[in-house]
Amino acid sequence: FDLETLVDREVSYGKSFTCGGGKEKCDRGCEIARIEIEGKKYPFGGACNRYYNLRFDIRYDVKKLDMVRIRQQLVFEKYGAYKPVNGNGKRVGMNRSFLVNTYYPLYSTFFTELGFEPVLPDLPSQEGIDQRDAAFCFPAELAHGFFHSLIQTDDPPEFIFLPHFKAIPVENGYSTSQVCPFVQGETFFLQTTFSKRLNELEKKGTKVLAPLLDLTEGLEAAESPLLETALQMGVSRERAKAAFAKALARQRKCMDEMRDIGGQVLKELEKKPEQTAVVIFARPYNGFVEEAHMGIPHKLASRGVLVIPFDFLPLEREAFKRHMYWGMGQLITKGARVVERHPQLFGTYITNFSCGPDSFIVGYFREMMGRKPSLTLELDSHTADAGLETRIEAFLDIVAAYRQLVSQRQIAKKIKAFLPATTVMNNGIPKVRTSDKGEVAFSDPRVTFLIPSMGKISSEAVAAVFRATGFRAKAHAPADEAVLKLGRANTSCKECLPLILTTGMILNYVNNDRRDDEVVVYFMATASGPCRFGQYYVFMEDLIRKLEIPDVALFSLTSENSYAGLGDTFHQKAWWAFVVSDVMEDIRSMILTNARDKDAGMAIFDEEWQHILFELEYGNFSRLEDQLERTARRLSEIPMKRSPKEIPMVSLVGEIFVRRDGLSRQYLTEALAEKGFAAICSPIAEWIHYSDYLVDMGLVDYTLSLKDKISFMIKKWYMRESEKRIKAALSRSELVHAEPFRINSVIDIAKDYISPNLAGEAILTVGSSLNEVATHSCGVIAIGPFGCMPNRMSEAVLNEVMTKERKLATEPGNERLRATLADMDDLPFLAIESDGSPFPQVINAKLETFCLRAERLHQRMMENQ
Repeated sequence: FDLETLVDREVSYGKSFTCGGGKEKCDRGCEIARIEIEGKKYPFGGACNRYYNLRFDIRYDVKKLDMVRIRQQLVFEKYGAYKPVNGNGKRVGMNRSFLVNTYYPLYSTFFTELGFEPVLPDLPSQEGIDQRDAAFCFPAELAHGFFHSLIQTDDPPEFIFLPHFKAIPVENGYSTSQVCPFVQGETFFLQTTFSKRLNELEKKGTKVLAPLLDLTEGLEAAESPLLETALQMGVSRERAKAAFAKALARQRKCMDEMRDIGGQVLKELEKKPEQTAVVIFARPYNGFVEEAHMGIPHKLASRGVLVIPFDFLPLEREAFKRHMYWGMGQLITKGARVVERHPQLFGTYITNFSCGPDSFIVGYFREMMGRKPSLTLELDSHTADAGLETRIEAFLDIVAAYRQLVSQRQIAKKIKAFLPATTVMNNGIPKVRTSDKGEVAFSDPRVTFLIPSMGKISSEAVAAVFRATGFRAKAHAPADEAVLKLGRANTSCKECLPLILTTGMILNYVNNDRRDDEVVVYFMATASGPCRFGQYYVFMEDLIRKLEIPDVALFSLTSENSYAGLGDTFHQKAWWAFVVSDVMEDIRSMILTNARDKDAGMAIFDEEWQHILFELEYGNFSRLEDQLERTARRLSEIPMKRSPKEIPMVSLVGEIFVRRDGLSRQYLTEALAEKGFAAICSPIAEWIHYSDYLVDMGLVDYTLSLKDKISFMIKKWYMRESEKRIKAALSRSELVHAEPFRINSVIDIAKDYISPNLAGEAILTVGSSLNEVATHSCGVIAIGPFGCMPNRMSEAVLNEVMTKERKLATEPGNERLRATLADMDDLPFLAIESDGSPFPQVINAKLETFCLRAERLHQRMMENQ
């Protein structure tokens, strides 16, 4: 190019026009600019490469290349049913959201065979999106928008099918294959957010149908809940069984054709070794639907690239990422292995801002790809086409360069020789298999059992219990800014805050405190979803392997490792530790708030805490109880500003780690104390009781033998009795009124808003908030990590139900409560998300407002004692 010519060249813009969509019949309606240069007019812009192709006479059969479009045609056109068989004139509305984008053939065929006409909303309503009660991900925003469009019609359907979809089928998958909490919780947060309109529709005869669909065991598991749904619609079981058989066959045909097309496409691709294909990794509701994928499949296809949805690939025999309890995660990691092996396939991962599962799965995906290039596109409602175009162009250039280097044998796979340490059971003895393949018993002097801090009090108590069993256990100090910075440097920062901090803790210990010959066992609990907590263990293992840190092993108490051979004494003492630390946390808050001399009061507290730790480590229950009595007497002698009964209490609920860790909650307990409020932190024991509740209700993926059931009943009795005695002893300090935790009451209050079948902290947060407010506390703060799915779902529910009406419904005969709330409508509630940084000004302003409202409720509670 001649630079002077380029500088002098004039550019003018003509009137823009709307793209008609071409032969592909695209309906995006992109605005195309007319640019005139040296007398020539050039159309410019749009979501795809159409006008570039026209200018240079490049022709691609985009319809044939875009398998994502074909997938949706299969789901909604070829196999989707719309005309009822022997119609009864009634309709069933379905939300065009989440897994409807895969299972529409099953749903629609079932209902049409029953004589009902399926109804889907065409477009999401912005008004509906704006009514969301929490910062949901983009697909959940669309769910709000579509649902609003469905229910705001002048002629609403007689039924609305809005199931609680718990798990998808995965062939040769993990023992559980749950979907994320937002997908599971759709029926609950939508019914709560749009409750007013749904009540209006109910009066007109519309009925919401919300069966539990758990397809872990396969598609046929949908039969029982759908038959029950049919009975609610007035259809006989016999007709429903026949309808389900046809629906099941149609769904299977749809999925079989997807795989058949995928297999044929791969065969054709392999006949043309020079050709490249891009596999789209995504959820059906964010990467395969036009309202969410921003035209990405079409952008790729318009550049001559074959685009394949990952569920068109043969996934059945592939291995998935270990301990992957999310069904979509299993399918995605299975597909990643196919793409990594195939020389012509390259992955594009479509995710969304603040997607909880993808904060881990994207990392696993990239790890599986190794040196093979892939593209990750994170979308939300504000994503612009220009940025996507640039990244897609760059990705395709990198793929072309990579393939050339591979053909020249210039890229070799990295050989990994490092062997991470692991924990093993050898003849009933827990040991560490070190990085040099030796074995060291947990009791060996070289082994340190490190407990991550989840608040100073509880972590020190747990460490004392492990020392009581003979382990050399120590609790890591509470996280500080240095630990946070170290954690952020070794994560993507999209994971939740507890993972970032616990990562920082182990690296801080290894870098700064570890002895040369020390073998470290890092205690990391685990779970099986649906929230992200269960992925911490896997992430940490991968990090140790990636950083090649020798002789650091992870350990969790599970049935698989026989709970490290720890007996009843350990479990009893662990329970004492949780209960004692829960109550002492609240006592500490009262001293910070109400002691005349706060420093002197905390000095006494710290001394007594050391005495308690000694008994947890060396004593039995009788000695511990005696110590608690002595502690209570001494604490009761701390001079107070006023009676603790007069101090306004604020319930601190939410995610279990953040609500107890000082840095995570940004020292909220101390800030509230400065304002005159004592914080009552939801207990750790709450989660233990809840875990037992899940076993009681059969909501776990295992069954107990008769012997195990008897042991379980004895254990629960012991827990109740010891909890009662511990709390009675410490209540004599008169700084707290600690009552035994009643899990059934909490669940009973919350189950009108969230089903007990949706396991996790959301139901506990909702139930505890409504249980505590205006009865034991004058306000509720729900705090959790940034992007925490259970916390956001509970926030969405609580923003609607923290009202006088809903509170009175929990205690309908309580006239004192009715008098207290006489002139109040909304109850003091504040939701906070933390990423470990100081709270922004807007949160501090909301906290000030919250405190004013809480003080007002406290005064009313005092007046109506």
